[in-house]
Amino acid sequence: MTTVTEDVELGSFTATLERRVERWLASAEATTIPCAFLYLNLPPLFLLLAEISLDPAVETRERTAIRSALKYIVAPFDLIPEGVVGPAGYRDDLVLAAYVVERLEPVIGAAALRERWHGSGDPLDVARAILDAAAAMVGPTVCERLRTWLPA
Repeated sequence: MTTVTEDVELGSFTATLERRVERWLASAEATTIPCAFLYLNLPPLFLLLAEISLDPAVETRERTAIRSALKYIVAPFDLIPEGVVGPAGYRDDLVLAAYVVERLEPVIGAAALRERWHGSGDPLDVARAILDAAAAMVGPTVCERLRTWLPA
C-alpha cells in the first residue's frame, strides 16, 4: 500500500506530466507528431505502473521491471530525450509504458490493471492502441530496443 508521502509525490509528478502534455498538445509541434493524441495516456499509465510497483503482492521481479520503466519515463535523457526535444520526447516513454502494461496482463490479470486505472477507457485497449501506433511514433528500431529492455 502507498503511503501519504508516496501518494503526494506520485500525484505531483502525474499532475506536472498532465500539464506538460496538455500544453504541448495545444502547440503547432504536436500536429506534426503521428498519433500525438495518445500522449494523453502517459500520465495515467505512469500512475498505473507506479501503483503496481508499490504492491507487495506483485512478484519482486515484476516490480523491479516496472520500476526500471518508471525511471526511464522520469529520466529527461533517453532514446528520444524530452530534455532536448521537449514533450515530443515522451513518445518513447509512452511506448515503453504500453509494453509494460502488455507484459503485466498475463502476470497480474486484466482485472487488477483495470482496478488501478485512472484514465479513460480500458488500460489494455489504450496499450494496444499505443503499440499499434508505435512504429509510426518512434520507428521500428526504437520499438525493438524498448521491447528488449524488458526482461523475459
